[in-house]
Amino acid sequence: MLKKVRKFLNRRQNLRIIIDLLGAIAIWWGIWGILDLFVFPENHLISYIVSITLGFILLLIDGNGLDDLK
Repeated sequence: MLKKVRKFLNRRQNLRIIIDLLGAIAIWWGIWGILDLFVFPENHLISYIVSITLGFILLLIDGNGLDDLK
């Protein structure tokens, strides 16, 4: 069944791009919601600042820094 779905999506590139995009957005939305629940849930501003800072730190630890965002 999965092979048939992949074959169908390979023939329709635009549909595949839309499905991939929706999947990435769903994952991002879920992670965002978890961060809202666990990182200072009573103070959204501090939660956002900590999340942004943590994101930058993770990018810098990766070794590529922010060059990949260009």
